[in-house]
Amino acid sequence: MAHLKSIKKLVCLQIIPSMGVGGIETGVRDISSYLTSLKINNYVLAENSSNNLDINTSNIYYLKKLKFKNIFDQAKIKEIILKIIQEKKINLIHISSRAPAFFLINWIKKQGIRTVTSLHNTYNDQNFLKKYYNSFLLKGDSVISNSYFVSNYFHTNYNIKNQSIHIIPRGINTEYFDSDKKQKIQNKQNIKIFHPSRISSWKGHTLFLKYFARLIKKSDMNFEITIISNHNNKYEKEVDKIVQNLKISNHVHFIKPTKNIKELYMKANLVINSSVNPEGFGRTICESLSMRTPVIAPNMGGTKEQLEKFDNNLLYEIDNFDSFKKSFYYALKNQDTISEKGRDFVIKNYSSNQMCFALLEIYKGILNEHISN
Repeated sequence: MAHLKSIKKLVCLQIIPSMGVGGIETGVRDISSYLTSLKINNYVLAENSSNNLDINTSNIYYLKKLKFKNIFDQAKIKEIILKIIQEKKINLIHISSRAPAFFLINWIKKQGIRTVTSLHNTYNDQNFLKKYYNSFLLKGDSVISNSYFVSNYFHTNYNIKNQSIHIIPRGINTEYFDSDKKQKIQNKQNIKIFHPSRISSWKGHTLFLKYFARLIKKSDMNFEITIISNHNNKYEKEVDKIVQNLKISNHVHFIKPTKNIKELYMKANLVINSSVNPEGFGRTICESLSMRTPVIAPNMGGTKEQLEKFDNNLLYEIDNFDSFKKSFYYALKNQDTISEKGRDFVIKNYSSNQMCFALLEIYKGILNEHISN
């Protein structure tokens, strides 16, 4: 009866900087939808909504011009959070980002609110100040990691003694990421490639395009490459220049950020992850496989953690073109087998329902502990 009682009492607020289209934001949406399906009141607080996504969703609060990283905005942000706590009777806050953890977690605890924090990557901790900043994500009453890779990193590099980190792999909505149509290569001379990662300094688009420029020169195949870009920030503009300099503009198609990414997976013959730094998890891997689309990725971090359990031939060494080429042609050659087995693998290991159920157990556990105390 204690578990049932705690579910009824749970009222959760998730805090995240932006409601964009990235993996962390998608996870926040999935958790919110799951809790709502169980009639558990829950809310989200974010600075803004990229591309006006979710702008009309009633359970999302926006800070608008206030920033979690701005020390001068903290008083107003605390006023907003306190008002939400009081009006909605919040008793648990889940923080998924470093800045709100750094500025807010100790204050939140003083309000008598239980906290959960999530580790999504290893982050930059090359100096003492960065390490101190990151360490506030370890101050939750429960701390969650999205992979063994991230958990092991924090245990190795931070002063964690008796604290446990719960490992809950990031899950995806397998009902949404589904396709009855296996996207077989209709024309073996025309291969459709999709790179789903947002363009940033470490997602490896530059290396990816250079590799393809080499493949194009040595192959009689026609490669159609789709990349997500707004052509706005400096990294997106750099990619534009690289495409022009490599003279592969007729092979590259850009599309604006969208939540309807399913269609892009569906049209692709092969998905590629090219992150030059280890991914904390890398949800593009399980999204692709759930859509029955082959995917290749670097042999490190969270992408390795997923694919080595499925087919390690799909992993390549990020700084080795020959390794990339080997995995690339292996995936094309074995497309049918990968398509047939990929979806069942994801359903068994990386569904959002599994993720959300495990997370709810964490929520219930710390609330029950609070009630018993």
